[in-house]
Amino acid sequence: MILAYEMNGAPLPADHGYPLRAVVPGHVGVRNVKWVEKIVAAESEAEGPWQRGVAYKGFASNITDLQAIPAHVIDRAVAVQEPPVQSLIVEPREGAKLKGDMIEVKGWAYSGGGRGIVRVEVSADGGKTWQVAELGQGSQQKLTRAWAWTFFKTTVSVPADLKGSGTEIICKATDAAYNTQPEQGRSVWNIRGICNSSWHRVPVHISQ
Repeated sequence: MILAYEMNGAPLPADHGYPLRAVVPGHVGVRNVKWVEKIVAAESEAEGPWQRGVAYKGFASNITDLQAIPAHVIDRAVAVQEPPVQSLIVEPREGAKLKGDMIEVKGWAYSGGGRGIVRVEVSADGGKTWQVAELGQGSQQKLTRAWAWTFFKTTVSVPADLKGSGTEIICKATDAAYNTQPEQGRSVWNIRGICNSSWHRVPVHISQ
């Protein structure tokens, strides 16, 4: 980890943690603590809602009321440290009206704990069929020390029966530990919405 006092060659802005921010690669943003005044080495977790409370803990799917969670259940729950594998399509945009037989798809993928991205798959027919995307910038990182996004791109063909209608462009990533994004959010549902990295779906319209 590092302690940052500058950002892009200038003093760290207040909303990014001035005068000092901890940058902890591979960990969720809440662990990248802003406005650092002191550092304490301790054998137990820090007090406060972000570490000890319910804010960043993923409870079992049968828990549907935060107010009803017993204190001992909250205490036993483990706070989130590393984000799960995830990916995002940035092109095309949601609701785009596309023409032609081919669609160019671009995006990025990331996984926590320094786990590199080994594969991103893209579907143009709502997940019926898939093709592997080309990994670009970020793919040269060591698979056990990958701290930055990995960009991807590919061109997918439009099924003839989808022309003149809508479809979903979908992506899913797999990391170096062979963790793969789940298909639906309901399979990882929890009351706090923690670590939902289900397939990213972008609805588009394909013209004739």
